[in-house]
Amino acid sequence: MDFKKSMLAALCSVMVAGVATTMLPGIAKAADSERKISLKRSNPNEPIGRDAVLSKVKSTFKGRVLSVQEKPLPGYPDCHVVRMLSLEGEYLTIKIACSD
Repeated sequence: MDFKKSMLAALCSVMVAGVATTMLPGIAKAADSERKISLKRSNPNEPIGRDAVLSKVKSTFKGRVLSVQEKPLPGYPDCHVVRMLSLEGEYLTIKIACSD
């Protein structure tokens, strides 16, 4: 009797795992995307600050800002990367002043 119960339990667990692996990727797929914003220095002698970056991002996209990082690149010393969760649940990576 114990053998039958253990086989039934094993079969049920395999079926549950199979259903979960086939259904969950379609259900729990979070969209994420990378966006770019161009931003120029208002004063050529001063770098772009976090406040300017945040105000530009908040005016362009609606949602919750998760992080702001300075990522200077060769030729783009004012590059910032902002990670944000939009109101639709989309995870956004926004690069500001990182390219032309």
